[in-house]
Amino acid sequence: MNHPPYCKERSSDDSYLQLLRFARISGWSEDDYQQKDKNNLLQILKSLPESTENIDPILPLLYENTLKTGFYELLPSETQALLKDNTFSLLATDMAHKRWLVTTLEEFATKDIPIILIKGSAFANNLYTEAAPRLGVDIDFLVKEKDFEAVCSILARSMNPVVLSAERLVTHDTLFERMFDSDDKGKPIVEIHRGLTNPFIFNIEETGIWENSRTHPAYNSELVRILSPEDTLLHLAVHAFRDLDFCSHNLLDTHEIWCQWNPESEILLESAKYWGARKVLYYLLFNAKIIMGTPIPQSLLESLRPWSTTNSINEKVLRYHEVHPIPQKRFFDRLFQLISQITFPDKALNGIRFQLDYLNTRIKDRLTIHRK
Repeated sequence: MNHPPYCKERSSDDSYLQLLRFARISGWSEDDYQQKDKNNLLQILKSLPESTENIDPILPLLYENTLKTGFYELLPSETQALLKDNTFSLLATDMAHKRWLVTTLEEFATKDIPIILIKGSAFANNLYTEAAPRLGVDIDFLVKEKDFEAVCSILARSMNPVVLSAERLVTHDTLFERMFDSDDKGKPIVEIHRGLTNPFIFNIEETGIWENSRTHPAYNSELVRILSPEDTLLHLAVHAFRDLDFCSHNLLDTHEIWCQWNPESEILLESAKYWGARKVLYYLLFNAKIIMGTPIPQSLLESLRPWSTTNSINEKVLRYHEVHPIPQKRFFDRLFQLISQITFPDKALNGIRFQLDYLNTRIKDRLTIHRK
């Protein structure tokens, strides 16, 4: 596989991307793996490290597909045990987290609070099966602004709010998301969102998101919802932008959404224009097409393609490799982050507005500390 232009340059990337491709549910068969590809994939599977943390989100899918293709029987017993044991351990934890989720959703329902499950929680028992899920690191809810503090209060009764720093309390109060954790391993890390990403950078309207949403098929409740297929893809794109990583399991989700949910290209394009997210959507869909084999129409990609100068800058940002000593690395990380907030949104002014708002918030943090 040629190294994709919009992925970080790491020696392990190509192996990971091939595992990501192998984890697909849709659009492939055993015939896709000719002898050369089969041998290459078997070598990658055989070289899996004892710690599978980097591939834990897709490990159950890899295990399932090794069984489907007959690859499992060709692997050494050590690799077989690694795949099977780690998968079962992860599934046990996932089941405990799902039990917590069901109980929590019932509590929200008693107070008539609607929520939208996003990211991995939205795809569970939906895009992916219970036996072979795409696992998430945490559970993410989107709630309406008016319900945000009430939901946080409910969670705070049995979980611990995570505050980044005692010196950044104003920042904490204004974040678009809040995190909760617990000493109880049966409870997941939870993120409550009142927005899909940082303010100003993109034009995401709360009302439209809720109007376009639909019920999650696994919960049989109008109060438990998921984003529309088009909004889900756009959310994946803006989330990938936050991490400056369009080559993670977001590509697997993108592939399955496209193949299973059949988003409408015209609606997706119009929504991307409204969100000011055409460029970030382009990088996500482009990578999905060339890495995952997702049948994205070329005409849609052409409609989203950034100008060549901007695209050249963004490609360098996405391929940036941390080769500097720690002090320099922090400087370059911050520099590339600032550049990206101007060159990735469709409107550069939006990134500048966000940076000014962030500066204003940090000033308020300092003033709050001095008043104490």
